[in-house]
Amino acid sequence: MKYSLRKTPSHLHLAYKYGEASDGLLGRNFVLVVDDKQLTLGVDLTPNFHLRNKSAAAYLDAVNFAHNHHKLRYLQCSDNLVRTRLIRAWEQVQQPSMRMCLDLGPRGRFLYSVLPHSLFMGGIQLDVQEVLEEEASRSRTTVQQPQLARDHA
Repeated sequence: MKYSLRKTPSHLHLAYKYGEASDGLLGRNFVLVVDDKQLTLGVDLTPNFHLRNKSAAAYLDAVNFAHNHHKLRYLQCSDNLVRTRLIRAWEQVQQPSMRMCLDLGPRGRFLYSVLPHSLFMGGIQLDVQEVLEEEASRSRTTVQQPQLARDHA
């Protein structure tokens, strides 16, 4: 089953290993896919790249995430609607496990095994247990860049 948790943008807080953090990211189209005991939360982060101001916090935090996705420690979403719907789905499955897929469009998709917990002040935190998968689209753009440089020479 596929459930839409929220379509409109919501602020996200990401924390990385070694103390780095970002508060400028927006996520949209929060979708939960339930497959037996496996819950997968999908979040679209592409709106952060669609800004005219390339020095805006959302753009810079999205670029930072694209480079440091393997260091992600946790993601927090302070949206109580997402929290409520996620907890409701979690409680309907016996012994669930959870994954999180962060979509950067052409910059890649990253899949993590996560452990959710509700925050005291509201919202939800997804602690990253391990990086499961990285989409290869980032390596394709890296391969194409030298070809473009050769064509212009």
